[in-house]
Parts: sequence; structure tokens; C-alpha cells
Amino acid sequence: MSRKTYQPVTLIDTYSLGFRFPWPGSQGPLLRNGTIVAVCWDGDEAQFVNAAGLAVPCRPGDLLRRQLTSASHREFGAIIGDGQFAMKPHVLKAKEGAGTLCKWVLYRFGLCDCWFYDDAAAWAAHEQAETADLTPAYFLEMAELERRLQRRQRLASEIADSPQALPDLPTPAELEERRQKAIAERLADLREHRRQALEQDRQLGAWLRGELPAPPLLRSVA
Repeated sequence: MSRKTYQPVTLIDTYSLGFRFPWPGSQGPLLRNGTIVAVCWDGDEAQFVNAAGLAVPCRPGDLLRRQLTSASHREFGAIIGDGQFAMKPHVLKAKEGAGTLCKWVLYRFGLCDCWFYDDAAAWAAHEQAETADLTPAYFLEMAELERRLQRRQRLASEIADSPQALPDLPTPAELEERRQKAIAERLADLREHRRQALEQDRQLGAWLRGELPAPPLLRSVA
């Protein structure tokens, strides 16, 4: 029986829903409700806040202090975050009255080059980048490969003395039709993936606001 080796983490994702910090150089869009952009911290207790302004159910891990050093902005005596996991108003009021709110620091993190699924302009650029390789030159190259394959088949049939009818090579119009079909199929896949991601993000946000009885990814398992 193998023993698990403990690995230090930045945060403990209570429900294992994939909450994460944005990081430089990350590829592709992010889920707004699953991306942490701020942490309120008093050296012991923490409140993690996503890009939608909602508190998320996470607890500080051993590496949180290191993560906080990369914050782009700090504000003392501030606690933010809405939703069912946010610090309750009476608790905030009590901290303020007791003078302990000053111990808290709000750390905000820049989004670097990251963007979200609900950013229409960025999504359009993403689609363009994802279909950029489907150029006329690419399909001309594919046609040349077909031509070479047919030549090999013809030589093989001549050697075997059993000629075979070979299909005609695609015309430029047919190549362009192939290209447009390939672009349409790839865009359809991308847009379906985006639709599913946005729906997942919508449900996650609704749960964080207290509008759903359970996390969306766990609710479907019950």
C-alpha cells in the first residue's frame, strides 16, 4: 500500500471545483467564476474572491504567502466579496468595531494576458487564431500529397499488371470547399466548447450566490 506524499499547495479547494489563480502565459480563456483575482488575508484566515466578485470556498494553503508576493495591488483594512461564502455583514461590523479590521490586507492579482469566455472580442480573436492554419496553402499541400499517393498506386498497379481506376485530383474549387468545411467544423467545435464552459460558469456563479442547493459538478452526481 503506497503512502501519499504531501505536496504544498497555494490554496485548498474545499469542493475540488478547480478554482485557480491566473498566471502569466496561460493559454485559452478562463472561467470568470472559477478564477481567483483577489485574496483578503489577516495572516491566518483568508477570503478568496473570483473575477465575478464572489467569495469562493477555499482555504489558505502553505504556499499562499508566496502567491501573495505576486499581487499587483494591496489595500490595508479591506475585505471584499459577495455571495454565500462571503464574510457576513455582522462579522465585518464586529471586526470594524473591535479595531481588528486593520489586520486584514486585500491583495489583487493582475490578469496578465488572460481573458474570459464571456469576452466577445477576445473570443473572436481566439477563433481566428484557432483556424489560422487552415489556409489555401495547407490544402494545396494536401492535394500534392494525394497526387503522390495516386502516383504510387498507379506504379504499383502497373507492376502488378492490374491497372486500377484512380479518382481525379481535386480542383481548386473543391479544395476551397474542403477548406471552408474544415473551418466550419472547427468553429462549431470551439463554439460548443464555449457554450458548455459558459453554462458551467453560470451555474457555478449561481451556486456561489446561494441560488443553487449544491455545486453544479456535484449536484449532477447525487
